[in-house]
Amino acid sequence: MSETTVKKSVTIRRSIAEEIEERAGAGGFSSFVDAAAEHWLALLKAREIVEDHERRFGPLSEDALEEARRAWRGE
Repeated sequence: MSETTVKKSVTIRRSIAEEIEERAGAGGFSSFVDAAAEHWLALLKAREIVEDHERRFGPLSEDALEEARRAWRGE
């Protein structure tokens, strides 16, 4: 089942819009921006998880960071 969409108006730099159009084509602009926003939100959520963990348990060890890097790369 597909999620419903909403139409929004955003203002971005012309150079960014042009580069998106070059890479995604004019018809793929919305999909590109949607995927970019989804990716950015995932990164923000990951940061929030790490910050919460560090507040409760202290800084992550270098071993834990390396394990996370490997998982991020799919290793």
